[in-house]
Amino acid sequence: MSGSCILCGKCLSVCPLIKATNREELGPRAKADLCRLLEDGTIPLSEKNAGELASMCLGCRRCTNVCSQGVDVPGLVAALRSEHPGFKGWLWKTWLTNAAVLWSASSSAANHLPDSLKPERFGPFLKMLAGLKGESGLRPAVIPASFPDSYKGKKMLLFAGCTANYVQGRWLMAALRLLDGLGVEVIPGDFKCCGGSLKSAGFADEAASMQEHNLDVWRSAGKPDVVTFCTSCRAALRAYPCNDKAEQEEWGAAQHPLSELTREIEFSVSIDDSVRFGYHRPCHVGKADADGVLMRAALGSRLVVSGEEQCCGFGGVMHLAAPDVCAQVNTQCWDSFGETDVIVTGCAACAARLASSAPEGKRAGHWLELIGEPVI
Repeated sequence: MSGSCILCGKCLSVCPLIKATNREELGPRAKADLCRLLEDGTIPLSEKNAGELASMCLGCRRCTNVCSQGVDVPGLVAALRSEHPGFKGWLWKTWLTNAAVLWSASSSAANHLPDSLKPERFGPFLKMLAGLKGESGLRPAVIPASFPDSYKGKKMLLFAGCTANYVQGRWLMAALRLLDGLGVEVIPGDFKCCGGSLKSAGFADEAASMQEHNLDVWRSAGKPDVVTFCTSCRAALRAYPCNDKAEQEEWGAAQHPLSELTREIEFSVSIDDSVRFGYHRPCHVGKADADGVLMRAALGSRLVVSGEEQCCGFGGVMHLAAPDVCAQVNTQCWDSFGETDVIVTGCAACAARLASSAPEGKRAGHWLELIGEPVI
């Protein structure tokens, strides 16, 4: 796959790492070229250097989206990570595969641990954990006033994702209230993690096991529509390999963002006109950004910054390996929002990253945090 790279440089203009650091050696083209040399056996690479190369990728997939040759640099990096996982890779896998046990307790602990007691090596990671729970959160400001009958009586599975299931129950409750208002019958489904971050971190086998489990949940339920409210989860779900082409098409067509279902809901905004909102467009949202459409419709003129093409700097396992570089990307993201007061997004990872890194006087969270109790 790396041999298909023609070194055209299209990826250079979209890579957040290059934009934040001006270091082309961190970009996709350099990684693809180096992976090609490694595959050819042209150059040796020490365990240490291979691990460093594997660590320097945010997994945003912007390079893949613009590559005319179909080169998947994040996939190449994931393969390197699989061969050279190291301690940080093990820690990330442990964190993701034990979400039910670890996430809530560790996020609460990180929220209450003084900065002076946070180890320098893992301080940025602990700060990000604190953002997962975001205990103060955003104040409900968007109130559903009336619901359409478009989805009344329809049966759907809800893929809530790990963050909503284990640390952000208010997201889940807000989503269930919206679905209830729409008249959707939510089918019980014991989904596991989407596996996207595990796959990106190089743990393909563990990710594949989760994928197969989630597909079986869908099949057992009769292959209904699946509603999600995390863009990264939805991107991972859509990429699942199914049994055949027909099922692949069924699975892809079954995926729906919650914001797509809520477009016809009439909302009223109950917040001071002086509060300025910004919307963060996640890297994995794809071409159709239903969350952005919903926020623009619901917030109207109060949404002063929308759809800026900036990565939040979450980075997955890279946040453990190169937190300083992730911070540079994150700073550029916040700079793009200017004088906004509140930033909303539709990705669980982005919400955690932005909430934990918000400058003084600013707040960030998932758009579901803005949704209040429906008017009865």
